Amino acid sequence: MRTALPATVLVCGLLAGCGHVPLTSLPKLSKIDMKTTDLAQLRAGISLPADIRTLPGGVTMTLVALPKDGGRHERKVVLEEVRDAVGLAKLPTMASPGRRFIVFRLSPSDAARLSAFREEMFAGPQNSGNRGSLALGTDKACRLGELSGKPITMTGYLKTSETQDYVLLMRDFDLKEAVRQVDPKVDLATAIPPCDTMPEAKLSGSPAAP
Repeated sequence: MRTALPATVLVCGLLAGCGHVPLTSLPKLSKIDMKTTDLAQLRAGISLPADIRTLPGGVTMTLVALPKDGGRHERKVVLEEVRDAVGLAKLPTMASPGRRFIVFRLSPSDAARLSAFREEMFAGPQNSGNRGSLALGTDKACRLGELSGKPITMTGYLKTSETQDYVLLMRDFDLKEAVRQVDPKVDLATAIPPCDTMPEAKLSGSPAAP
């Protein structure tokens, strides 16, 4: 059995702050209220080296509610890749040579499910003071070639109904270093296996930039 990749691409508690977020992004991100934002419009963008691909079901979003009286409630869903040519054509140019830019969204059913959870946890005077956070992450990826000694850097963006465009969440986050911090014993070659050994047919990613 393949070892799950023990690292998070994007982790950002938008209502609680995020240490990886560039200071220049904070004004735009401060406009986002995860209690009311239109989840159907939420998009997560990830820039990866061209030879690293996320796998189907590998990118997730977790909405966490922290009631003022204590406890923790969460809902985790798998994001789906945006493959619509019209939608992708409207994207800003964020890819650079040797990299791929992939966009993910909630399915309509998951957007409705998270909206219901959010209503239960945050709506009404009885929930006043409850806090929440959003986490975007991945634990399934593969590679087209051999791993080198170079960092595997990831850059993440978030677009919501409030921002109206893609806001930088983190730049050049080193996946290798993140894996080592979680578990120094993890074999990266196993955690990120060759793509041709994976049964999934559709790998993520729009064409690499020329």
